Amino acid sequence: MSNFQSIRKEYRNADFIASGLPISEFRTVRDMEKSRDRTDFGERLAQARVHAGLTQTTLAKKVGISQSTIAGLEREGKGSSRTTQLAAALCVNAQWLATGAGNMLDTASARPADAIVMNPSKVRHVYVVGRGNGGAMPERIWTDGDYPVGATDACAEIATNDAEAFLVEVQGTSMVNRYHPGEFALVEPGTEPELEDDVLVRLATGETMIKRLLSRRAGWRFGSYNNQETLHFSVDEVSWVYYVAHPVPRRKIKSRC
Repeated sequence: MSNFQSIRKEYRNADFIASGLPISEFRTVRDMEKSRDRTDFGERLAQARVHAGLTQTTLAKKVGISQSTIAGLEREGKGSSRTTQLAAALCVNAQWLATGAGNMLDTASARPADAIVMNPSKVRHVYVVGRGNGGAMPERIWTDGDYPVGATDACAEIATNDAEAFLVEVQGTSMVNRYHPGEFALVEPGTEPELEDDVLVRLATGETMIKRLLSRRAGWRFGSYNNQETLHFSVDEVSWVYYVAHPVPRRKIKSRC
């Protein structure tokens, strides 16, 4: 290697180290940028992550998914149920990240990284139903008359595209630090959950729990955030699994709507 090539390589490495990312991450991104197989969504996600100065691991922790999921989305993802959360964590335009329309950065990028992006046109009353770990949770959430079974008078004003969305109160500590006892979780039955998503699970025994979806092979496999316990269930042991969008603080809940 010539002196010029050596100096140029050191300059590139030093420049990237100054951005706060490891050289290994820099090379990974460069290699990915050269790949013709990466999807448009993956290209935008990688671009936004590098612009934000985050590693795949750091971004994964911010959103509550695994590093391998981020890597998969950057490599071959065509979209994600967590696009809004990814955009918020990266401080970029969610519409741009999802579709490529508009600019990567907009006025919304000034909001805190952990803020939930709201669409004012979709804000409505979402009612509390049952509880988050069994007991009062009904076997059926919706009746034929499009009314949630077991709904209470309590609700919160929340932005959601799901007409059947509802809230459940969190019980227990297995999902701390993302879901805390006494808080609530927004459940969207109309969204198909993906691996690593948070889900509300109803077992045939009547128990209901909030967990992470780890696998659908040969049944269901669920995990938690604050311990390594893994739960395995056959298809017949699970009544339904609904996508959980995000936590909702108790202060947002109105006792009567």
